[in-house]
Amino acid sequence: MRFEFLEQGVLALGDWFPVVRMAWVQGTDLMSWIDRHRHDSAAVHSLADRFLAMVGDLEDHGIAHGDLQHGNILVADDSTLRLVDYDGMYVPALKGEAATENGHRNYQSPQRGAADFGPAMDRFSAWLIHLSLLAVATDSSLWTQLHDSQGEYLILSEPDFKDPATSLAWPLLLGHSDQRLRAEADRVRGFLGRPCSALPRLTADALTLPAPRRKGNGGAAAPTTTGGTTSVAAPATAPSGAIPAWLVDRVAPAAARAVPTGAPAPATGFTGRRARDLAAAATAVLSTAAPGVLAVTVGQPEGYLPAAQGSALLVSAALIGVGRRLRPEYHTARQRVRGLRRRARELKDPAGAHRRLEQEIRKLDAATAKDGAATDKRIQTLQTDLRDGLARITMELNRRTDQSRKRKAELPAREQSMIAAALEPAVRQHVEAKLRATSIQEARSLPNMGAKTVGALVQAGIRTAADFTGVSYSQSQGSGSRVAYFVRPGGHHVRVSGVGEARASALDAWRRSLEQRARTSAPAKLPGPALTRIRAEIATLRAQYDWEVKQAEGQAQQDRDALQKQITDERQRLTADRQQRAMETQRKRAELLQRQKQLSGAEAERARVKGELSTARTETRRNLGVRKYVTFLLTGH
Repeated sequence: MRFEFLEQGVLALGDWFPVVRMAWVQGTDLMSWIDRHRHDSAAVHSLADRFLAMVGDLEDHGIAHGDLQHGNILVADDSTLRLVDYDGMYVPALKGEAATENGHRNYQSPQRGAADFGPAMDRFSAWLIHLSLLAVATDSSLWTQLHDSQGEYLILSEPDFKDPATSLAWPLLLGHSDQRLRAEADRVRGFLGRPCSALPRLTADALTLPAPRRKGNGGAAAPTTTGGTTSVAAPATAPSGAIPAWLVDRVAPAAARAVPTGAPAPATGFTGRRARDLAAAATAVLSTAAPGVLAVTVGQPEGYLPAAQGSALLVSAALIGVGRRLRPEYHTARQRVRGLRRRARELKDPAGAHRRLEQEIRKLDAATAKDGAATDKRIQTLQTDLRDGLARITMELNRRTDQSRKRKAELPAREQSMIAAALEPAVRQHVEAKLRATSIQEARSLPNMGAKTVGALVQAGIRTAADFTGVSYSQSQGSGSRVAYFVRPGGHHVRVSGVGEARASALDAWRRSLEQRARTSAPAKLPGPALTRIRAEIATLRAQYDWEVKQAEGQAQQDRDALQKQITDERQRLTADRQQRAMETQRKRAELLQRQKQLSGAEAERARVKGELSTARTETRRNLGVRKYVTFLLTGH
């Protein structure tokens, strides 16, 4: 697009900053365009071709956009592509510079960094976008299954790049029935662990599949591509309710074989006697002979034999008739006659028959669309279930491991605390010795602390700094001032005459300063065995917390794998069921379309069908009649 770089574009806080001023672009962002045209396979294929040409043009000029993503690719009204947002672009004059951004996270390789700023930095996102376009053009249901309307991506996102093992999208793409889509998905997935500079250019040649070798008469197979001529791979229009394009290669031959191309083969007679036929023949013979045998052996009345014999003959005929009807040759012939009869009825009113067939096709298409929508919704639900399930597993893992991690993080402080606690007896002993070595006479250096006051302290039993541990005060009821008491090591309180609140506070501060100085010279290092014991205990705790975290992570991974397998199995089952139903629908639809086609030239067709019907009835009576069946039972021919 036309643009202009302004060195002095914005004045902020007294400094000028550059800006890029460019023409306003009318167009639809790529994501919205795909969502709107996803059912138009030819249009999406054509856009993929234009995207391929655009990327090639950029590479030919040594240019890289730096942030190829749906928001920066606009489709104009004439279906041409427009790129916007040029602040991260690379041009040859910027060689050696570092990138100012790394692009949208849902379109960039996990390996990309600031050092990848160069003409090859668009290659991963280009392959990814082309793969997305190919997938939607090949099978529009993939958009419904893999795209999140609230997400900032097409069909693949950052989690699919960083953890492909838990991705729902990769198995669906890599296991697709379309060879071109599988091949391109496999290539893009292989790019995840490679540096950006090592990725190949996206070109029509890079998308060409190797030509399959043909046996027989020879001749090279035409190469199959997913780019450059992608629009050839999919028809411009598809009949409503037709199967997805990715099933055509597999279904079309079967569907073509299912379409009636002529009348079934005429009946040629019975072949191959079965046990059921022999049982019918034996039963018929026995039924026929039974009345005569009974008349001779038992002695029935005179009028019994004719009636009994007639009944027996009827039973025998019925048994032979049932056996004949159960023969596959007779069943096939009857199907042929019924089909021709139905066809003849249709041809009596070709317009009405055409309307009825059209209704059947619309009904079949509606059922197919409804079934596809239900399957897509179920697959979307499975994606949500997987995402929510993985989130729950992660939350449970964090809950189980947070306490262990917190305790592990506290171990250094705990170790220091244990060392300090182990040192405390030696420190107290050292401080006690220092205080006991300091006579109370040294307190005379304090202000307002004369010999008389020190003597009173000695008389009260306070001869060293160790003979009191602190000072407490109580309120005097008479004067309102506070009375000071010295706290002896045993815990009892002593009041010293002539020592008021001020002198007691000074003595307490003097003692605390002595204690503080004594602590600075106290032992600061534990003996080796004690320190080793503490460190061993801390190491045991650290190993325990690590084991707890590892156990929780292992259980979480098992839960993830189980959930992934459950969702994958269910998705594969849904996909297989959908493909099976699509094949059956295509077969039925092909039959209905063939019958519609045959309605043209109804009069001539009706005469032909009536002739075939008469011939079929005659052949059935001649080759599959009762006499033929009886002969077949007796002779096997």
